[in-house]
Amino acid sequence: MKEHIKDQLRSIKKSIGYAVDVAVPFLCLGVVVQLMVGTPLFGWNPVGNIIKASQQLGDNSFIGVITLIVLYSVFKKK
Repeated sequence: MKEHIKDQLRSIKKSIGYAVDVAVPFLCLGVVVQLMVGTPLFGWNPVGNIIKASQQLGDNSFIGVITLIVLYSVFKKK
């Protein structure tokens, strides 16, 4: 029974990895397009969402900077 659960968890982990592999390029494309155009694309505001998330995490303090570093390392890794 334990092996069955481990296999399911591996499958879920693999599926999440595939979803992230698909989502990150779209997020990067959205950021680049928004920076080039200057306005949100089709109502989607990835730059604003990233800024809002980092503000909520650290209110523009050290934790916000760490969040940006982690996001950068995720993008650089891909």
